[in-house]
Amino acid sequence: MTDVADVVATLHRDHWGRVVAATVRTAGDLDTAQDCAQHAFERALAAWDRDGVPASSVGWLVRTARNHALDLHRRAGSLRDRLPDLAQREETRHLDDPAARWNDDLLRLVFTCCHPALAEQDRVLLTLRVVCGLPTPTAAGLLLLKPATAAARITRAKQKIAAAGIRYAVPSADDLPDRLGAVLEVVHLVATAAHERPRDPETDALEESSLALATSLAEIFPDEPEVLGLLGLVLFTQARTRARRAADVVLLDGQDRGSWDPRLMAGGREATSRAIERAMARDGRAGRYALQAAIAGVHAEAASVETTDWPALLRLYDRLVERWPTPVVRLNRAVAVSYVEGPEAALTALEPVAGEPGLREYAYLPAVRARLLADVGRRDEAADAYRRAIAVAGDDAQRRFLKERLDALRP
Repeated sequence: MTDVADVVATLHRDHWGRVVAATVRTAGDLDTAQDCAQHAFERALAAWDRDGVPASSVGWLVRTARNHALDLHRRAGSLRDRLPDLAQREETRHLDDPAARWNDDLLRLVFTCCHPALAEQDRVLLTLRVVCGLPTPTAAGLLLLKPATAAARITRAKQKIAAAGIRYAVPSADDLPDRLGAVLEVVHLVATAAHERPRDPETDALEESSLALATSLAEIFPDEPEVLGLLGLVLFTQARTRARRAADVVLLDGQDRGSWDPRLMAGGREATSRAIERAMARDGRAGRYALQAAIAGVHAEAASVETTDWPALLRLYDRLVERWPTPVVRLNRAVAVSYVEGPEAALTALEPVAGEPGLREYAYLPAVRARLLADVGRRDEAADAYRRAIAVAGDDAQRRFLKERLDALRP
């Protein structure tokens, strides 16, 4: 017998953004669309327990949310004023292709949440809350904000969308390059947050959302190299999810590569290959997402850390530093240097990022430095670096892992 509560919970996790996106134009604003979507999920619990889960469960949720929005307009006496606009919008929909329609709706919502008129942090918060459906405290935690601060920023961002008359639309071809970059950045941040968080239902929601958004972007923009690169990166990363979470913390060198998802790996290879081909044909060089996907692909093709093509990885990191010279990229490049040129050279490569304010609370930096110091025999300094990493680690699993590394240094 189907557990309706489990079905609804899964649909909420996987399709919240699509239901909100399909409702927002009827509702007229983000707050009302979210309320209507929530109403639909609550109605589903009772109706499906009585009548069974419908064949088109997402379609049922969308219809229920929209009907509720129309009821709210009727009660407010505003339906007559909105009917011409609603009718015109419905005429432009791809009624013969529900998948395309939902992708269009989802992309409209994502581009709205990532509008350049909003601050970057607000774009991320809105996407996490409205598109991914994460509770505000969880979204706040991912950005190291207090829940009250995040809630206030989300409210102000929604008010700005309404006050500025920002349209729920995919931008025109002329505006697309600038706008698409902001969307890719947000989706990448969602995927990174899912990768770095401990396993729980909200992490699962982040993974599902980042993959759904990356896939939808690639369906709408199949020839955009950076869209394909981001999709390849997300697929390669999520292919390793089960192996990475087999214990508290499992680094790449300790993962059972046989448990990597072959379907996702194949998808990652295809998307990355297309990204590189289109980038080279367009302007002769790959962008940041295509390069990151290519780096993930080199790891994916290796049978072990020892047989990984580290010189190729270092060349890719050199190109990535040219395109996207962030402290985290330079830190990851230093790891590649350690396998190609040795730990001393890697320690030298780390020096420029050692004092970066943005990495002050990033446990991976002192953890990498600790490993390199241990490799060159500077055990006391390595122990101090591990203690620093433990002090700023984001969760108990990381702290246990780092403490094991620290204990291993003792004679």
